[in-house]
Amino acid sequence: MTPPPAHIVIDARSMFTSTGRYTRKLIENLESIDTDHRYTVVLPRTQLAAWEPTNPRFSKVGTDTPYFSIREQTGFSRELRRLRPDLVHFAMPQQPLYVGAPRVTTFHDMTLLKIRNHKKHRVVSLLKRLIGAGAFAVFAHRSRANLVVSRYSGRDLISYTRAVPGRVTVTYPAADPITDAARPVPVPFPRFVLYVGTQVPYKNLRRLIDAVLRLRADGDTVGLVVAGRIDADGAQLVESLDARTRASVHFTGFVSDGQLRWLYENAAVYAFPSLYEGFGLPGLEAMRHGCPVVSSDATCLPEVYGDAAEYFDPRRVPAIQAALSRVLTDDDLADRLRERGRRRAEMYSWRWMALRTLDAYRNALQP
Repeated sequence: MTPPPAHIVIDARSMFTSTGRYTRKLIENLESIDTDHRYTVVLPRTQLAAWEPTNPRFSKVGTDTPYFSIREQTGFSRELRRLRPDLVHFAMPQQPLYVGAPRVTTFHDMTLLKIRNHKKHRVVSLLKRLIGAGAFAVFAHRSRANLVVSRYSGRDLISYTRAVPGRVTVTYPAADPITDAARPVPVPFPRFVLYVGTQVPYKNLRRLIDAVLRLRADGDTVGLVVAGRIDADGAQLVESLDARTRASVHFTGFVSDGQLRWLYENAAVYAFPSLYEGFGLPGLEAMRHGCPVVSSDATCLPEVYGDAAEYFDPRRVPAIQAALSRVLTDDDLADRLRERGRRRAEMYSWRWMALRTLDAYRNALQP
């Protein structure tokens, strides 16, 4: 008698968050490649109607459990056990201590442990990081497989949690080309440096602004365009800028996919000055659309971008300025980066990521 297919539950509460693309693309590709297992996808109940399975082996259920809650350890644990899983994949490290089945966990980065939350009192931030470090260590050791998005993230995970190296699997994400038609964005500069993303301090946007200011002081007409919703950190940054500095930077606020495509395709250069990343997806998106990239040489970024970016020390404004200047003044260099960038972006595939994840499932299901 043929045994029933193993039942894999995916905690996809993150599907509609900032890291939701990873979760969506994983499930989408698993639906197309896996014919051996049965899946239940757990979604926020309020957004249950926002996703429909395309494979009959996949079903969905809703939950009211938020991350970082007492209910996560009590009610959510019971909800998962009632599903009678053979394996649970947590797409984020936040999870119950007990689920009654083997587990796989995705650790995107160690931001929670490495970056102090400046919005909270120093003691509160330290306490949260200590609790987080303990929880991460417990979950890394309880998981039969720990999935990371870069080799750097894997080394970070092992360093902070003492996870078993043999249980750490790299599953690189990918950058899809934007298929929406390009829609122009009003930009007050004849040419511009582009930054896309949040404005939290470790993204290092202030130093990038200062580097562009130095370029303008040397007679360049280039400006900086910051695309993306202005968060609390961004509002505070805007408030701190004097009139001269404000004239050098344009905050677009939220942009549609079509507008983002236009920005990538019309920027003179894309700048990624971050002090810490687990993967660095925006730079790959820029490469997909033919934009030359200058990048911080910190953390995982040289691993992800390889020879397809011009690098700089993100803590030195003159180094950022010099890297920008090299690309802005050397057409041959910019063209080489465009060509290398397109090739580099094509190296990453969501299908490959899903296949690696599926291999991790199969290993974790072994008795």
